[in-house]
Amino acid sequence: MLPISARTLAWRHLILRGPYDKSDAFLARSVPAGRVKLDGRALSGCNSGNSAPRGEHATTRRRRTKGADLLKTLHAYLLKDLLKVTLLTLVALTLLMSVLAIIQPLQKLGLAGRQLLELFLYTIPVMLSLTLPVATLFASTLVYGRFSQDNEMLAARASGISTLSLLRPALAVGLVVTVLSLAMINVVAPKLSSLAGLVQDNIRQIFFHQLKSRGYADYSRGSDRHVIHADSVDQDANGLYGIVYVVQTAPPGKASLPQQKPLDPRADGKDKGPRRPGVTLAWSTFASLDFTRDPNGEDEVVIRAVEPSLVTTGGVSGLPVGTSKVVEFVMPMDNPIKEKTSFYSWTDLLDTLRDPGRHSAVRREMTKIREGICSDMLAGEIAGAVQAGKSYNRFAQGDERFEIKAAWAEPDKTGTALKSIKPDDRKGTLVTVIIRRGGKTIEDITARQGQVMLTWSRLTGKPQVTIKLDVDVTVNYLGVSPRRVSRAATWTRGELPLPEDIMARAAAIELPDLYNNDPRKLTSDPKVLSAIDRMKNRRIPQLHSDLIAELHVRVAYGASCFLMVAMGAALGLMFRGGQFISAFALSAVPASAVIIMLLMGKAMVRNPASSDMLGLACIWGGIAGLLVANLVIYARLARK
Repeated sequence: MLPISARTLAWRHLILRGPYDKSDAFLARSVPAGRVKLDGRALSGCNSGNSAPRGEHATTRRRRTKGADLLKTLHAYLLKDLLKVTLLTLVALTLLMSVLAIIQPLQKLGLAGRQLLELFLYTIPVMLSLTLPVATLFASTLVYGRFSQDNEMLAARASGISTLSLLRPALAVGLVVTVLSLAMINVVAPKLSSLAGLVQDNIRQIFFHQLKSRGYADYSRGSDRHVIHADSVDQDANGLYGIVYVVQTAPPGKASLPQQKPLDPRADGKDKGPRRPGVTLAWSTFASLDFTRDPNGEDEVVIRAVEPSLVTTGGVSGLPVGTSKVVEFVMPMDNPIKEKTSFYSWTDLLDTLRDPGRHSAVRREMTKIREGICSDMLAGEIAGAVQAGKSYNRFAQGDERFEIKAAWAEPDKTGTALKSIKPDDRKGTLVTVIIRRGGKTIEDITARQGQVMLTWSRLTGKPQVTIKLDVDVTVNYLGVSPRRVSRAATWTRGELPLPEDIMARAAAIELPDLYNNDPRKLTSDPKVLSAIDRMKNRRIPQLHSDLIAELHVRVAYGASCFLMVAMGAALGLMFRGGQFISAFALSAVPASAVIIMLLMGKAMVRNPASSDMLGLACIWGGIAGLLVANLVIYARLARK
């Protein structure tokens, strides 16, 4: 930098500082005619060799007071511009992000006008947690870039104001934005997300709105997809006419547990190649609807189809067994704000990390496991009693008692198989069901084979036992006079309650029991063992990874808010990004880098095939790189 006259520099300094007074004139006259560089610090020491005249201390105090007032004015000016540009950018980005966020629920659920407005109002504060740091970054780059481009920074430096002191408003705003972002991500956004679920309190209205506007309703839960079409809708009576209902179920996964050597009639242990998804197609002239929630609190629609025609492929029916001509289907209702870890509060994240059973998907899988264990317990009790040469008489319905006798019984894929021939091919007693009322036998049914099946009513959440006999069925009506005997192809008695002690034992099984005990001590059913294995080796580790990734990303994102705003202001001063395009380009570089690193690290942590430590290193590596870049930039600015 070329040297200039110290006296000229002093006058320039005074002109830039403010109003003229006698002390300022004295300072200008007292500066020696030397030559110094254009630097405020050099100016302050240019008369250090002269003796201090009388009254200099008072003059210095007035000069410092004027400098402090000037710095406050300058900071207020910068802060005002920062807040104004941040607010304008925040409004634009938040509205855009909110509109994009509700497009999918609008298309998928067909929300009505009022519900759409409520969802939009709830979504705006949630989007603020994402758009606030970006808006502040853009504002700091634009304001400080314009400040540098208009040579206001040069004038401030000539007045003895350091570059770092100019950045204090941006740093203060960055700190406030960091606190607000952390509060929104961990408290406000999760709370509003749960309130957004109130939009779906009237699931009945949403369901009928979809049928009327699109002609069909389409929902998914897990790997199952449900589609229903109706020719006409009677919303007042909760009825549908001319329905077609399709359920597509993903093929069950193979158990990774080693197969036991003894043969199990429920699993042949052979690999039958790729399994096709199961599809159930049902159509009926009329179906009534019931809008309710399952035992896990999930919204669902119970569809009762009258005398439906059924087609099932893939070996999966999903149909209840009973004597009624009304078949009950259960259709889950989606929520636009799903229970994902990204919508958990900080407390919920930590609580779920300690107890994964709080998560809705884990609760649903545990319910299915308990249902399977109930079926296995019942099959084991019946098979044990029959193989010991005894009868099984624990079923009761009202004042009727049921007693089951057979030559042999063993668990199978649908429940318990009842046989009249023992495994050694020796004929035994026929399969017999005796019904008693008040201690008297009223019916005696015999057949060559039969089954005892356990299904679960999705409406009540309670188990229902069905007894079915076939092949040479003979029914003896002993409770009427005269006694009658009839023959039929099959005989079925359904909706029998499960013995309470079996249900209580299965309900007492919690998630820690699956880890602390050998699963084979709980059940011998290969399907249930496979479900337990998936829970332990896939579902829980995946949930744990999701929670860890979410915790680290939230903290890292909060830290990045302050660093991005600080870097945006510094880059604006250095590169004079006062134009809109240049400010956008400068602010997009650190924001894009941080967001990419956070998303990539989160995906790596959630990926079972990737190392968690590598993903966490990616998350915090971006923050570390941003911190180092800030230190380098601010060290360079401090020398100016």
